[in-house]
Amino acid sequence: MDLFSHGLLGFVLGQALRLDPGAQIILIISSVILDIDAIRTRRSAWFQFHRGPLHSFRGATLVSLAISTAYAVLVRLPAEGFVSIVLICIGGSFSHVFLDLLTPRSMAVLWPFSNRKIAFDLTYFVDPIFLGVLLLASIAVVYVKNDVQMIQMATLVATVLLTANFGVRYYGRTSAIETVKRLNPDINPNVVPLPTLRPDRWWVAVKTPFDNGYCYEIYSVASLDNKILGKRTVKSPFVDYRGQVEPPVDSLQEAVVCSKRDKHVSAFIEKSRLPAVNVTLSDDGSTWQVFWYDVFTHLSEGVFRGVTVRVDID
Repeated sequence: MDLFSHGLLGFVLGQALRLDPGAQIILIISSVILDIDAIRTRRSAWFQFHRGPLHSFRGATLVSLAISTAYAVLVRLPAEGFVSIVLICIGGSFSHVFLDLLTPRSMAVLWPFSNRKIAFDLTYFVDPIFLGVLLLASIAVVYVKNDVQMIQMATLVATVLLTANFGVRYYGRTSAIETVKRLNPDINPNVVPLPTLRPDRWWVAVKTPFDNGYCYEIYSVASLDNKILGKRTVKSPFVDYRGQVEPPVDSLQEAVVCSKRDKHVSAFIEKSRLPAVNVTLSDDGSTWQVFWYDVFTHLSEGVFRGVTVRVDID
């Protein structure tokens, strides 16, 4: 979920809970602070660090304790108020983890006890309905100011609308998958639903092994009408090629293997839902240019462009 949505949620919750100004600021900070791992010096490093250990329940808890302790020391908070601040911070940071789980980019939320990555594939990275409802709720609670009843009413209406939004998306995801399966009753069961900005439009990817890589058949689906709007096929051989490589690197698959030694590439592959690779030879014939990308991000207008590695032939 985008950073602005996390901050708005923290603000609305703070108003609904009638927190004092200091506690409200702490709630907002804890709601957005986990995305500090998105800061990087190289664009490709994003895949290595973002949504890593901080985006786990243990990481969120440690960050919450750090924020709470710093706040308690700064304002000389009495011991009896420290527990409340810790709970506020945990609520903010856990809400961040939960909302990010609803998007397609998977996370190891049980790290370090488990490295298994999960994603609920329920909404896009930016959910315009979610963001719009929170923005209107924020304006409403500011406008009514000290009217507790109206603030609670605005919060209730926002909760109902957001629940309905995710309910429609859940139905749309299920409907989109079933629509594709009815069209291809014998397809491989490895089906990946991918949300779009609209709750009634989905991409559904069917992954089939192909020459040490994958063939992706990606359907655009109008989920509420149960209609296939379009289809795109992307073939990416050698994604999983693991053969031995010794100089000179004289084949596409060997160039792919060499590129995986780059730490940014390995991090990219680990976090990609639909990893694909494109290999080209330089004009002078001395270098392979290996471009790793996620098919999904290119469908969604290139949110993340991928990682490029150059591999010398000799």
